Amino acid sequence: MTLPSNSARTFSRRRVLAGAAGAAGALALSAPTTWASENPNRKRRVPHCDVAPSIVVRWNEATMDAILAKYKAAGAVFGPATVNARALAIVHNAIYDAWACYDGIAVGTQFGGSLRRPWWERTLANKNEAISYAAHAALVDLFPLQAPAADSFMTSLGYDPTRTSAPANSPADIGLRCAQAVLNFRHQDGANQLGTPAYADTTGYVPVNPAQAVATFDPALVNQPEHWTPLIVGGQTQKYLTPQFAYTKPFALTSPDQFTVAAPPSYPSTQLSAAISELIDISANLTDEQKCIAEFWLDNDTTPPGAQQQWARFVSNRDGYGVDEDAKLFFGLNMAEADAAFGSWAVKIKYNYARPSTLIPYDQRGRQIQAWGGPGQGTVTMDGVKWRAYVAVPGFPATVSGHSTFSGAAAEFLKRFTGSDEFGDSYTFKAKTSTVEPGVTPAQDVTLSWPTFTAAAEQAGISRIYGGMHWSFDNAPGLAMGHQIGGVVYQVAQSYFRGYHR
Repeated sequence: MTLPSNSARTFSRRRVLAGAAGAAGALALSAPTTWASENPNRKRRVPHCDVAPSIVVRWNEATMDAILAKYKAAGAVFGPATVNARALAIVHNAIYDAWACYDGIAVGTQFGGSLRRPWWERTLANKNEAISYAAHAALVDLFPLQAPAADSFMTSLGYDPTRTSAPANSPADIGLRCAQAVLNFRHQDGANQLGTPAYADTTGYVPVNPAQAVATFDPALVNQPEHWTPLIVGGQTQKYLTPQFAYTKPFALTSPDQFTVAAPPSYPSTQLSAAISELIDISANLTDEQKCIAEFWLDNDTTPPGAQQQWARFVSNRDGYGVDEDAKLFFGLNMAEADAAFGSWAVKIKYNYARPSTLIPYDQRGRQIQAWGGPGQGTVTMDGVKWRAYVAVPGFPATVSGHSTFSGAAAEFLKRFTGSDEFGDSYTFKAKTSTVEPGVTPAQDVTLSWPTFTAAAEQAGISRIYGGMHWSFDNAPGLAMGHQIGGVVYQVAQSYFRGYHR
């Protein structure tokens, strides 16, 4: 169904997109004391239930604030979706394990049921305290430069952020112990969080094609056109972001490559020629709605697991969830997102496939084509070597689409967790607020609506085609693989929730 526009509904990344073009992380707040607990713009968007957000939701928002602040400090537009997904998973793993100690059935991932507290200790106050100490410890470990903001948030909740020990089996002790166990496990998972710099490549990846500036693309420099070519953007040469995540230890998958997709088409081939023609045609005929979809799902702030946090927040408020439901909801969702990151990166490193941003100019050089001519230029006739994507292109290979995999995994988990594919969210993209074509696009307001989780995932996936980042053969298989991952994660998460995981 299409919901009416509601100005009270704020989508965190839309505030980023509404800011200066390229100013990723604009939502990240300059003062460390204005995190999720005090930020008046972090409103619940859903009028259905209107319950106060649980402590789990508030720490989810704090984690997002930390991610955004890290981007802002680095002056970066794109951050690694892999790192973001893993960070969210670690925070919510710590939260879940601490919460499980106060449940009568659920078991944690690190201690099982050995830390279970007696029924008279299973109060909301104790759950909130244990969760907050766990989340704070995880957040400071993941984002040490954001420690002052994390400390401030803890203080605002009434807890001591400097506390590193507590009486045995007190809520603070439970939270700290659970977080440390999760962190100890994840420090050895292959992501290289503790590397210098953090998350530095451990694979020794070297691109087969030299880096090229978009504006001066030279086909003669391309060695293997079907393989990824790093771009030089703003004087900075792209590096393959976190290739080692293809080998990072998953949560529910037996290995990152448990699921994969068919090999992308060879170059040259009839299938690839058709895919090239498809993207050129889309570029030449971009509608305002397609441009809005491409930009809305660009997720400059939290590419892309941030969008899926919003889906979960919507569900939590829509369905009136409290701390017990939210601990499980955000845990399972973020385990699915992390496994989607590892799974999609395993495919990317396997095929090392070219983005349209380099393969189309290479293939179409010397031919006259019609395509989008740049911000505010509409469709123009150009030499094919000048073909450009509508949105900025990140630094890693194309196949398979991470957006599609992340979104498919989230949709599948949320569908199973809630017992229905019904979603019901929407967003109105205001006229002329595009950061790609400011003051021009869209000519009129465009409302994007998602009656189901599946529909939201499909739109997120196709946004990458409209934006010129991905091929169709990246999208549909990515969605399918994501759904497979979400299903497996749901089954494993349920074994923890029901207390029979061994």
